[in-house]
Amino acid sequence: MSENRFSLIRPVSFRDQVVEQVRTAIIEGRLKPNDHITEMELTAELGVSRTPVREALILLQSEGLVLLTPHRGAFVRAFDEKAAAEIFSSRITLENFAAELVIDHLKAHDYDHLSALNERLRAAMDQRDFKRIRGTDMEFHHYLIGRSGHSWLIRSWNELVAQIAALLYMRAEGSAYDEYRAIQDHVTIIEALRSRDLDAVTAAHRQINGRVAAEVVAAMRRLGGRAAEAGGEG
Repeated sequence: MSENRFSLIRPVSFRDQVVEQVRTAIIEGRLKPNDHITEMELTAELGVSRTPVREALILLQSEGLVLLTPHRGAFVRAFDEKAAAEIFSSRITLENFAAELVIDHLKAHDYDHLSALNERLRAAMDQRDFKRIRGTDMEFHHYLIGRSGHSWLIRSWNELVAQIAALLYMRAEGSAYDEYRAIQDHVTIIEALRSRDLDAVTAAHRQINGRVAAEVVAAMRRLGGRAAEAGGEG
């Protein structure tokens, strides 16, 4: 063969593996808001040197999950109600921009894929597989963002998505809500896109994200109350 048709397979970097593990621990609540994350503990628990740990924490700060404080180190970000409102209002902006870009270009196979994702979401809900529920739900929205082909939009979404995921896990832990409602939300979005009704799509995004943001805030207040009660018992 005169030339290589393929690139060499490279292992996933230690930095990226650290990012994935710490991100998942934050999103799933194994690392709590305001927890101190020390480089020494991470290197010991993950079996890596301090360089990939340090690089990973910098990336996690860019994702909005970690705060790096001079002379104090890294701490898990504690989201408040203002942050939740800003995150979901930003999500509305990004999703509406994506809808504007894709609404005249989606094909039958796109709608088939979105509908299939919704059926996978229903199956995950029936099985009460909460990790798969979150992943499939976000995959539905990520598909439309990616379909835009807009590099700035995709990058902005990727920077926001971990924060959204963290807030959705908080909602699951602290608030009573109808999980299956997301399925109908997706159907509403699909049908509005299929009808090429941009006003209906943007209205759906505002209504859905407004409702979810309110559920997140309710969860924050409930979890805050539990923490205060636990502190009082001590």
